[in-house]
Amino acid sequence: MGRTFAFVDESGNHDLDTSKPGSSGFFVICSIIITENDLSGAYELAETLRLQHFQTGEIKSSKLKAKDSDRRRKILVDLAGLPLKLYFTVVDKSRLYKDGGMQFKQSFIKSVNNLLYERLFNHCPDLHMTVDEHGGAEFQESLRAYVAARYSDDLFGDSAFQTKSSRSDVLIQVADFFAGTVAHIYEGKASNDVVEVYKNILRKKTLGLLEWPPRYQSFIPPPMSESAYADYRVHQQALKQADQFLAKIGKHPDEDERLQLCILDYLRFRSEFVSDEYVSTEDIIAHLKDKGFPGLGDQKIRSSGIAKLRDSEVIIASATKGYKIPRTRADINDFLELAGSQILPLLDRVKTARDVYKLSSLGEYDILAEDQFAQLRKLLLSLETL
Repeated sequence: MGRTFAFVDESGNHDLDTSKPGSSGFFVICSIIITENDLSGAYELAETLRLQHFQTGEIKSSKLKAKDSDRRRKILVDLAGLPLKLYFTVVDKSRLYKDGGMQFKQSFIKSVNNLLYERLFNHCPDLHMTVDEHGGAEFQESLRAYVAARYSDDLFGDSAFQTKSSRSDVLIQVADFFAGTVAHIYEGKASNDVVEVYKNILRKKTLGLLEWPPRYQSFIPPPMSESAYADYRVHQQALKQADQFLAKIGKHPDEDERLQLCILDYLRFRSEFVSDEYVSTEDIIAHLKDKGFPGLGDQKIRSSGIAKLRDSEVIIASATKGYKIPRTRADINDFLELAGSQILPLLDRVKTARDVYKLSSLGEYDILAEDQFAQLRKLLLSLETL
């Protein structure tokens, strides 16, 4: 499969007092992920785009203000043409404990970046990561030691993790631009229409988006109307169930749990960041292929993925169009209608077969008589009118 290369940069600052002028509300980390075969072509095209859009300077999100949304859109479209995938971590600083170690810049940088590093090193084979420099040489060395201590194995060499100035690596600059764009979305620097434009560009390139602390308490206040609030609670509880599953799995998932995590990450991302549309099985298969699960069929995704997640109390709605984290009561109704359309006709066929054999044997042969069919007998009993 070859090596995988990740280039990481951020948007925002470490100051936890978000009321201060210039302090960001969120800290966004972006990794662009590129296969070894695509690396040289990505460098070449990125450098061409840098010259086209920024002339002698770096590709840098902060050079564009909110009013420059049309120019940002054009640059995003061009950068999305690079042979890369994206993974984001978004930290809501307002929900962090202000008096702990996170108030110190070096601890903050290590801790929040580790949220991304952990996902990438655990899930990307033969990963080589290059991150933008922070602080002086001493901190660079301490950061590398921090990462090596957590993710090193016999293959963790000098090139597995390195820090580098964005000035000398155009792909770190690309990560900066994507991180800054996502920050514009979260910081409310773009109108709703512009946000949708940005999301549509990012959608097909993004493998996942991790929000931390876990965001089952929405950034958006609950709606006031009774009907809308009921839908709001459906979505928040579904997100909470997803977060509880993530916490239960922990840091050492087995192969099936890795599959479930990848599916859940993708459904959460689509629910929170893209749209409330159903995600087709074909989209899930394509996503899993990008994440190192090639050649999976519908049955494997249903039995080892969706079904196991539901067994673990993760709420996933489904319809003929695919799967989703439910956002409304209508999504739950879709799921129930689909389940009813499959379960009730099947039960009716079992009942028909049972009645045929009971009648033809004058009651001596009941196909559901054995103990292993006790639950089926109970279900059929609940459907009987006499």
